[in-house]
Amino acid sequence: MESLSRTSWLDAGLIAGTALLGLIVTAHHALMPRDPLAPVAVIFAPWIGADAALVAASNAGAQILQAGATSNIVVVLPNDAGYAARASAQGAWLVADAAALAGCVVTR
Repeated sequence: MESLSRTSWLDAGLIAGTALLGLIVTAHHALMPRDPLAPVAVIFAPWIGADAALVAASNAGAQILQAGATSNIVVVLPNDAGYAARASAQGAWLVADAAALAGCVVTR
């Protein structure tokens, strides 16, 4: 009986993991910028402060447009089409189409 229970937990874990992976891949493709030179929202780890996020986003080669709704989100205008790769190398978790993430932007 115990091995059946362990197998059931393993099956449930595999199903949940597969569903989560599918959700991540789908969200990544849905949020990818259509135009590499259009404004993008750069999302860093939640524990990254606003200053560090602004510096990293800028150092990757973009003009800062505004802060996001949280300190780890920055909206920028990339200097060239290679920005997303450089932003990822600077620690960005996601570079997304800013229009798709309009709710993540602070309006002042």
